[in-house]
Amino acid sequence: MNKIDPLGDKISSIELLPVAPSDLQVVNSARVSMGKQTKKLTDKDTGLIKYLAKHKHWTPFSHSQYLLERKMSVADYLVWCSKSVDEQFERAIIEMNFHLPHEGIIHFYERGSLYAFMKHKVLSERMWNSNTLSLMAFDMPGHSVDKHLVNDWTAMLSKPNDPWWNKTELFKGLGWSPEKLQVAQFRIRMPIFVARQWFKHQIGFTRNEVSRRYVSAMPEFFIPHEWRLSADNVKQGSSSELHEYSSDMHGWVADATYGVQAKYNELIEEENICPEQARSILPQSMYTEFVETASIDAYNRLIALRTEGSAQVEIQKYAKIIEKMLKKGLTKNGE
Repeated sequence: MNKIDPLGDKISSIELLPVAPSDLQVVNSARVSMGKQTKKLTDKDTGLIKYLAKHKHWTPFSHSQYLLERKMSVADYLVWCSKSVDEQFERAIIEMNFHLPHEGIIHFYERGSLYAFMKHKVLSERMWNSNTLSLMAFDMPGHSVDKHLVNDWTAMLSKPNDPWWNKTELFKGLGWSPEKLQVAQFRIRMPIFVARQWFKHQIGFTRNEVSRRYVSAMPEFFIPHEWRLSADNVKQGSSSELHEYSSDMHGWVADATYGVQAKYNELIEEENICPEQARSILPQSMYTEFVETASIDAYNRLIALRTEGSAQVEIQKYAKIIEKMLKKGLTKNGE
């Protein structure tokens, strides 16, 4: 199964998404802010893509990732790296030829987001086939292809265990690992107090999150059945000892939480208060949902920190499931 309930309350979830760039992926990354998703593009979605491009809402376009093989002169390469330094590109050099310094050539792999490539008008045929509407919305030069392009290996992003990744020694030889170029994508539902810890990991990540400015549907909450006592020997975290009246605590907290929920509904439905203000009374135990794309290397850093014994128990559960999914190679086209 691609969808797992890490907290065991039938609300939390981690859903593996296919690593395959498309306009539909752009649309669903944007619509998550409204708590929606679609299975097929419509004229309305075309309008949404145009709106995102016009107003420079770039993150939905960053979930579509591409892996290109490129070759350029040393001078062009240095200029390119300087121009794109803030774009979160990952590169692995295949070959450097400096026999003639003024004609030196650098041959490399480069993985980056659709938005970053479009920003610099670096396009491939696959981009035109997979993200046609996005490229048109940004007024890209008609079906132009980057003059430095050797090949488009984007299909390999969804096959991290494919022998292709070991076909050369370039990663080992230059201190690189395939995990820097590979990516994974998830749709995650977690309580806000957990998400704010999760979101501290930013390098290599792109996220789009549900916004209760737009969503006024019934909020859902995480209410533990087990309440851990504080630990005397640490400033944060908890002990393994449970409160002796955990079951009673669950009921008491549920009553308080759903009392706030009722007040929220009253503000929305009876007082006609705008959702962006009404949401201010909702507790941190409320669930949020987001689409997240990151390199395998970035996920490995997150996993290393969030599976340690000192990490909060709830975030450990999420990190351990992500770890299992990646180890099992479930990023293979979402299989």
